[in-house]
Amino acid sequence: MRRVLRHGLPKLIIPFLFSLIFIQACARPVLQTYPAGEKEIETVSETFMRYREIRQDVCGCCLDAEVDIALSVSGWFRDHTGKLSGYLQAMKPGYIRFVAINPLGQPWYILATDGEMFKSLNVFEEKAYLGSVRSETYNKFAPAGFEPEYSYYWLIGRLKQGDMRIKAVMRDRAQDAFWLQINQADADTESMVLFDPEELLILRHVLRDKRGRHLADIVYEDYLPPYGRESKEPGSAPAAIPVSATAEEPCRVPGRITVSSQAGSEKIELKLHSFIDDVHFSPEDFSLDIPDNFEQLLVR
Repeated sequence: MRRVLRHGLPKLIIPFLFSLIFIQACARPVLQTYPAGEKEIETVSETFMRYREIRQDVCGCCLDAEVDIALSVSGWFRDHTGKLSGYLQAMKPGYIRFVAINPLGQPWYILATDGEMFKSLNVFEEKAYLGSVRSETYNKFAPAGFEPEYSYYWLIGRLKQGDMRIKAVMRDRAQDAFWLQINQADADTESMVLFDPEELLILRHVLRDKRGRHLADIVYEDYLPPYGRESKEPGSAPAAIPVSATAEEPCRVPGRITVSSQAGSEKIELKLHSFIDDVHFSPEDFSLDIPDNFEQLLVR
């Protein structure tokens, strides 16, 4: 049986939680910066471009890990929280597969997308939701500027591949890092990226529109060594990696990703752990068959 879902998504809030992990995100209103010197600007810009080249040439295409997701919303009278755990697989540029499991280890929700179309299954309700990431309903939940076809890069703390221009470089007041104001080709937004030139890591990514209004704010923390050698505790910080080892460990991924609203009332946190080493996927790995007995709902 197939029905069309045109308006609200009362049954899709959790199903869309992962694929739209940035839905409530608005950046903190002010970035604490001060001017960088001319030599610093030149050095940091060159280092960032080298960092992009290293990542593109050396790092793998895919991610396979366990994930714990926590959502918290603060209200006037009480706080609301929700948690789910499961398995996450991803492949560049926009392939995602997420399986949520219950305490008994049974899958109860599955999401798969290639960055253009998506399918999701609610196993216990025997319902399937499918549609385009360009659909009106989907875009009601996604922030302006979020590109689902490049969701892999959002997850691993990188910018999508392609031409880009660094417009400005500023020092951060709180950390020994630099803010880069970046324009990417064919984008209606600009990125403010907090970059650590010593460790070659992106620590934070603020997405803004052409008027400078903040659309999304993502903080990347607890970067993990190459897959298979991280801490056994989910989301815990690994042992410090010497700066001299950075060139040998260019493909670290964030163990914790946090998205917060401007007022701090909404927060979504992902903790990645138990990575599978040297994983390779194909587009077929992100296909999702719908059982014959499932009701199908088309999201328009």
